[in-house]
Amino acid sequence: MNDTDAPPNPSDSGSPRRERRRSRRKRGGAITAGAVVLALGAYVAVDAYDLVPGLPGVLTTAPQVEVQTVPTPQAHARQVPAPASAVDDSAPVPTRIPKTIDAVLKESKVTGFGLEVRDGISDDVLYAKDETKPRTPASVTKVLTAAAALSAIGGQTRLATTTDFDADTHTLTLTAGGDVLLSAGDSDPGSVNGHAGLRTLAEDTAAALKDQNITEVALNLDTSRYVGEDFDSGWSRSDIAKGVITPIQPIMVDTAYIGSTNAEWRGRSEHPAKDAFSIFEEELKKTGITVTAEADESETETPSENPMELARVESATISEIVEYALVHSDNVVAEVLGNEVAIAQGRDGSLENGPKAVLEALGDSVDLGRTHLVDTSGLSYDNRIAPHDLTTVLQASVVANDSLAGLVSYFPVGGLTGTLHDRFLDEKNASGVVHAKTGTLSTVTSLAGGVLDGEGRYLVFSIQIDDVDKDKILEARKTVDDIVTALANCGCR
Repeated sequence: MNDTDAPPNPSDSGSPRRERRRSRRKRGGAITAGAVVLALGAYVAVDAYDLVPGLPGVLTTAPQVEVQTVPTPQAHARQVPAPASAVDDSAPVPTRIPKTIDAVLKESKVTGFGLEVRDGISDDVLYAKDETKPRTPASVTKVLTAAAALSAIGGQTRLATTTDFDADTHTLTLTAGGDVLLSAGDSDPGSVNGHAGLRTLAEDTAAALKDQNITEVALNLDTSRYVGEDFDSGWSRSDIAKGVITPIQPIMVDTAYIGSTNAEWRGRSEHPAKDAFSIFEEELKKTGITVTAEADESETETPSENPMELARVESATISEIVEYALVHSDNVVAEVLGNEVAIAQGRDGSLENGPKAVLEALGDSVDLGRTHLVDTSGLSYDNRIAPHDLTTVLQASVVANDSLAGLVSYFPVGGLTGTLHDRFLDEKNASGVVHAKTGTLSTVTSLAGGVLDGEGRYLVFSIQIDDVDKDKILEARKTVDDIVTALANCGCR
């Protein structure tokens, strides 16, 4: 039985090895698990491409992807080492990592991995195997999307949803600003999902109208922020009902989820902007404002000619939204971030421009001749990213002194949060000391992130494999976890 499968040994509690693990976690600086969880409380994470494959009786997509609901993560009173930016460079650099990883690969029943491990501070390559071969990345694509959003948009930027009034026509326009994490109710400054609320916007709008003695308006919706098709031709519309994706429009409530939050699975809406508009209209009517006319669907993409802003609500920061997208592996938020990167780069916000803009924003870090993106969430099998390019972005975030510096810290934490909540659970492995983004398709498994090794050195890594037989995908994922575990326990000098 290997270390990953072995149960904890009570007599091991005072061993030098155990003490070394404790000391290196303190040495790296610490943040509480509660701070990392990001109020994950009652969410149900639905990501058809990032969860445990091979389980019976669950949802499928085409190509067949078998998925499982992520149970609600619970905060634990465990110290989580801060990622690399807080780590002292005095810790020794491991030199025997090749021997350590090769031993894991030799024991694996699966071959064909591409991987790269680098020192987080010096950028020295400590291990490389087929690292320049582009592979289908699955949801690890979100690493590039997140990095581009932090770099191009800025971590402290917020997305505004406004109401604008045309006095000439008495038309009030709800103007979509890219916030797809709106709540139907009051704004909640302590939340990311629901930071801005449509009830709050309606009440503030009504107050501004009444100040002008206006109690009747025509109502319009402006969704012109995004252009072109709102649903990629490579996605399956059946995945909307499964909660995997929705038409990408610049205004939504709760990323267009519908149904009870207590349900095991929730689908998403076919028309998220229209739903948000209806909720706003109802809230506005509750304030005593009469809606005399509602623009027909053909007019909802055209703004008023002479608008005056009456009220606004703003989203959480881009940094917080990025963290939400990574921890929940939310495809909708990732696609919206892609559109917003395009806008920040001076392009139209669209599904076509999003992937191009992400690569353009990361042009100094990613080999544009090797990397190919069709979308910014990782839903497409046609995306291609090489392990080397992923670790280049990860290492750049380690030494960055701007918004990009937070990238690795926004990833799920092994054994604690998001899509890693049920991986690296054993105290003897990487529980609490690995921050990584997962990627899973029916024939793909990947993991990219950072880990604090046994001597307190921060390492970044990317491990990918595609074209795996479906009956071997769990073994492939186990190999990935074993490699990261070996890095976490490595005092490889």
